[in-house]
Amino acid sequence: MRKAWKKIPREINPEKEEQLRQEPLEKGDVPAMLLAAFVSLFLPVLAMVLALAGVCCLLFM
Repeated sequence: MRKAWKKIPREINPEKEEQLRQEPLEKGDVPAMLLAAFVSLFLPVLAMVLALAGVCCLLFM
């Protein structure tokens, strides 16, 4: 893991960054990004809301 950490560049290369910005997204990128957003944002929030609703039901019923 340390070897991989040492290989990470410490400074941002502006030319490489601009080149990456200009590259078009592949067709598979958008669905993958939407799925990642759904899994990382929506599902945890839904789980917390359901857990809170369950606790409220147990306490107030």
